[in-house]
Amino acid sequence: MPHARIDLHKVHQPRLKEFSDAILEGMVTGLGMPRDDLFQIFRLHEPGELVFSPTHPYHQRDDIIFIELLAQVGYSDELKQAAMGAIADELAKLGIKRDNVLLMVVEVHGAAWLAAGPDAAA
Repeated sequence: MPHARIDLHKVHQPRLKEFSDAILEGMVTGLGMPRDDLFQIFRLHEPGELVFSPTHPYHQRDDIIFIELLAQVGYSDELKQAAMGAIADELAKLGIKRDNVLLMVVEVHGAAWLAAGPDAAA
């Protein structure tokens, strides 16, 4: 159950649904997760609140979208790379330069998650 946290400039607010769909599609494609496994947080920022190098490493950025996937330990490096590549590909279809996307996967152990189930009957 990967969870996505996305930090981006406020100018993108009208496109959040498109971005959400693209990120989910990349996670489904790259990680093979179910389409209804949808948990995302978008945090919108004013100019100057996201600090980034326009050229490191070997990029030409004019904007930045930080995408952090929080995932349980167990995904192979190949699957993580596939997911991040698929997300970048999906965003590129929306006109977002790959150089403007910074993706990372943060792993946590199963005991660090609680996705509370149905309330127990009293």
